[in-house]
Amino acid sequence: MTARSLADHLGGFVAAEGTFSVHPDRPRADRTHRSGFRFAVALGARDTPSVELLQDFLGVGRVRQYPRRKEHYDDEVVFAVRALDELTGVVVPFLDEHLPPSHKREQYLAWRQQLLAYDAERPARAGWSRRRPEP
Repeated sequence: MTARSLADHLGGFVAAEGTFSVHPDRPRADRTHRSGFRFAVALGARDTPSVELLQDFLGVGRVRQYPRRKEHYDDEVVFAVRALDELTGVVVPFLDEHLPPSHKREQYLAWRQQLLAYDAERPARAGWSRRRPEP
């Protein structure tokens, strides 16, 4: 499989299983704030290789395992990206190019608009340069 076909495959995978969420900023112990933006894919634990492939391809985010919440549920594996620089610098460009036309893409575009507006308004950290994709 070529890198392009793998990327398109993963874009379809996100269209089927991806979620985009926005929560209010959460204060940290050091009085800074954590962004409430999150991109995630959650599946039954038997599909761990699929989320690990997505993480390996993107090179960002974390994969975590969670035990079943109810007896008849499967254990769960979740790939999630929360860091603003990873969301704006990696996830957004990837999804702009590889997320196929769908209802999920419409959800993504609304989330993306909020994310980029938030990122444009937040103060830059000293010594950090921020890359932002074009809207």
